[in-house]
Amino acid sequence: MRIELGPLDIARTALAPAAEPLWELACSVRLLTAGDGFAWWRRQVRPRLPESVRVLEWLYAEPAPGFLLPRATDLSAGLAAVLETQAHRLRTELRGRTAPATLPAWAAALAEGDVSSLPKLVQAMREYFEAAVEPHWDTVLAHVGADRQLRAHVLAGEGVGALLTGLAPALRWSAPVLSAGSEDELVVPGGAGIVLTPTYFALRPQVALSPGPVRLGYPALPRPARPRTCPPDRALSALLGPTRAAALTVVAAGCSTSELAARLGVTPSAVSKHTSVLRAAGLIATRRERNTVVHTLTPLGLSLLGD
Repeated sequence: MRIELGPLDIARTALAPAAEPLWELACSVRLLTAGDGFAWWRRQVRPRLPESVRVLEWLYAEPAPGFLLPRATDLSAGLAAVLETQAHRLRTELRGRTAPATLPAWAAALAEGDVSSLPKLVQAMREYFEAAVEPHWDTVLAHVGADRQLRAHVLAGEGVGALLTGLAPALRWSAPVLSAGSEDELVVPGGAGIVLTPTYFALRPQVALSPGPVRLGYPALPRPARPRTCPPDRALSALLGPTRAAALTVVAAGCSTSELAARLGVTPSAVSKHTSVLRAAGLIATRRERNTVVHTLTPLGLSLLGD
């Protein structure tokens, strides 16, 4: 993939404001058949996946159709946008895709531009999200938020060039081209700009083409790993105390206050005291996402932990 950016595209480079549910949905569907990464997640979610996931696995085969990735930081808003997809767009973006005979008839009808099949598609997407993505949403918010905070700091202090260079190793920036993997596919925004979307469940970059700016999803940093179960090392415990060292270790995966309390086996009020100390020391960052307080490591905290 090669994205050729003109002067207007560079001037209109932006970061997605928050984690986008439909990007996480799309990338997580691909993980179901991936051989690398997130094995712990696949083991957890497979027993509870709805039968309709087979349709999603067919639809989200790369490249994913742009109509499945509308710009929305809210699941309901994103699904509403999918529901409004026009027949000509369905036919255009699903051209050449033949649904396997094992899929329900409504899935095959989508490729023919049958908009009456969209409610069933949206229901399948919602059911899958609730089973596979929603249980991990606090972690998604934490990782994506931490990545976005880092990128926004670079953009504000050093400019677009440094921002694009910093997307390595997932992407390579050699002005005026941003590239990843095979460079067979050429994308030219044509002055519409580009929106960078950090994505927790992504293994590799992905482009969504739709009216307006090109949208580029990329793996959020730090690279997600299975939530930690190992205790912190002795030196860290001696420095911070065992509970705060354990808290720092858990926060490495991103978590909410309630999740942290459950992992540590203490009350939320006790967790708040520990996170206050860690935050004052510059080891963690805390922010509110809707009704949830989410904690992530700062670069200093990550360095101290030795990850």
